[in-house]
Amino acid sequence: MLERLLSKADCAACRLCCKFDSYDLWQTPVIYKTLASRILQEYSPRMEFVKRGEHFLIKMEKEQGADVYLCPLLDEDKGCIMGDDKPFDCEIWPFMIMELCGRKVLTLSPACPVVNSKKFDDVCISAQAAAAEAFAMADEHPELVRPYLDDHPILAVEKSRYKNTLI
Repeated sequence: MLERLLSKADCAACRLCCKFDSYDLWQTPVIYKTLASRILQEYSPRMEFVKRGEHFLIKMEKEQGADVYLCPLLDEDKGCIMGDDKPFDCEIWPFMIMELCGRKVLTLSPACPVVNSKKFDDVCISAQAAAAEAFAMADEHPELVRPYLDDHPILAVEKSRYKNTLI
């Protein structure tokens, strides 16, 4: 979805999005039952998940001696073992779907060093191109929507479903 903004080589070299500190474990990707089954069958039969309602989160592995949790789907040499079959959260990162004042917004994580090196106009164009699909996915799966963090720039706002509504 973000091929024009991030190359696979850039992502594979960085892998920051696959690592979490204890304070940002809440950002681990949402996994649905069908994807969890596929992960267990095709990628990692010993993977563990944490159940959250009708979806799961991947149980992250703590790096020894550090406050860093690594995604068990991360191969240090090859990057994500799932290739193009990633969870939606991973597919759109460093964009995140958040909720602000009852509206979905597409935000940019300030943590991505590759995107931080890009022209902001190019980042905004990619966000606008991804917004409709991201908001549609969030309508179908509300658990993808996270609370808004004020250090995440808003790049797109969900359009109002009601006519004559002021923003």
